[in-house]
Amino acid sequence: YRGAAPIIWAVVNGETETGLTTFLLDGRIDAGSILLQRPVAVGPDETAGELELRLRTMGADLVLETVDRLERGIHPQPQDEAAVTRARKLGREDGRLDWALSAERLRNQVRGMNPVPGAFTEWSGAVLKVHRAAAVDAGIGAAPGTIVAADGRDGLVVATGTGNLRLEQVQPAGGKAMDGSAFVRGHAVAAGNRLGPA
Repeated sequence: YRGAAPIIWAVVNGETETGLTTFLLDGRIDAGSILLQRPVAVGPDETAGELELRLRTMGADLVLETVDRLERGIHPQPQDEAAVTRARKLGREDGRLDWALSAERLRNQVRGMNPVPGAFTEWSGAVLKVHRAAAVDAGIGAAPGTIVAADGRDGLVVATGTGNLRLEQVQPAGGKAMDGSAFVRGHAVAAGNRLGPA
């Protein structure tokens, strides 16, 4: 993941492992010879923001180790150009949820876009941010984007291209983040309503 947003894209793409690398700088972005590397497991429910906090501390330790090892001698290893992936810069539209995708892909998108740029959909003519979500059993078959369950106990469940997605934490326009069940209790939302562009 060379580029502007490696942590976010690793989570969005459902990677179970990422890592830290120190490398020599050359004229290309993130392309210098490798000094040291450390693999890092990605938690199954970890957001990009949570992972970044962990990597910061681990990264500082790796930099100190690299400086220490440079004094004793490190043999830089060239990167495998065939294995390079790109982590392009994100825009707001990268956070838009496409309900035709699978529940698992949407769950990873929500995790990866948390906290920025933020995952979102449209509800009742306004933006509804989605901070946390979980893939759940398919249950009722419905068109992608259709709310298949909306109650004060289980919250909000939406049909996707494959499976359903429970919106565990949402934030309506102009409001605060809240549990999906609290959102259902406080808003006129019901099974059969649709999320997404009108």
